[in-house]
Amino acid sequence: MSDIRAQINEIAQRLAPLCRHISVRDDERGPYIFAIAEDDVHSLELWYQDSEFSLELWHGKTAEVERVVEEPKVPDATAATERSRMWLQSDAI
Repeated sequence: MSDIRAQINEIAQRLAPLCRHISVRDDERGPYIFAIAEDDVHSLELWYQDSEFSLELWHGKTAEVERVVEEPKVPDATAATERSRMWLQSDAI
């Protein structure tokens, strides 16, 4: 689990420049990233589960309109970082 935590922390550090808020948290699934992009429209959760990285990609500026747009799964930390980066960068466009 500590190896997964290290990977999650590294991904969070790489994504931090794109975020208004980013944190590594814990729940029943283990460590995960909660991130909100600079313009508050794109956010995500990312965790490691069942030998792959899982994401929940959220869109919406307020809780009333926020919704999960996609729940992709990717095989490794590199793909998870890239997919997360693409989503969070959408706020800058």
